[in-house]
Amino acid sequence: MPNRTSRIALLSAGIAFALIAPAASYAQINLQQFGFGSGKSDVAAGASGAAQPSALGSLVQNYLGANQQVLSGQSSLASAMGMSGVASQAQSAAGLLSGASGGSGVPSASVLSQIGGQQQSVSQSLMQALSSGSTTPPTAASKQTFSDGLASLGQGVKQYAGLQSGLGAVTNSMNMSSLLQAGSNPGTAQAATYIAQSAPGQLQSLVQTLTQAVQYAKTNGISVPSIATAALAGAK
Repeated sequence: MPNRTSRIALLSAGIAFALIAPAASYAQINLQQFGFGSGKSDVAAGASGAAQPSALGSLVQNYLGANQQVLSGQSSLASAMGMSGVASQAQSAAGLLSGASGGSGVPSASVLSQIGGQQQSVSQSLMQALSSGSTTPPTAASKQTFSDGLASLGQGVKQYAGLQSGLGAVTNSMNMSSLLQAGSNPGTAQAATYIAQSAPGQLQSLVQTLTQAVQYAKTNGISVPSIATAALAGAK
């Protein structure tokens, strides 16, 4: 029969397990809300020997990938319309993005904010030029560049729209404490929070830009890639 010391140790272990189990379950539930992976936390994945990215990490990487497509498309559109300064701005943001997504680290929220700000500034410049008609008359070469830009921007809009299912979970269901509890590091949690706050507005602006660019293409006899029209239909 266990002595008094053994009984106290067993009781303490039982209380500790009871406190830990709900927290672990909560972390798994919240990861499943993102629609990424199997719902296991980073800690659980590491324990099983599978080095899989977290749901939040996937959200951040998908956001970076969407912006790579967007900035490439914006640069091509601006170049085709003779807006070299705007094209350079998009390329500058793309350079920041490449640096942010390189290596194994996660870009800080401040870097993401800088990239997002430049991307939105380019969108505003493009929309202003497209709506006012203050663009260089298209040539055969610029028409192809513009069409390529539509394809890339359309792909970026499609990828942005695909982020939406995960954004609501960050905004509505999780706070910073529970993000960390779910196995995320502070940098990833902060980046995901920025994305949840900013991506919906950025998507709206990009849809407006793409809409005007498609209209411009049709008016000027420029081929409109199917991805551009499909992206607009899917973003509604």
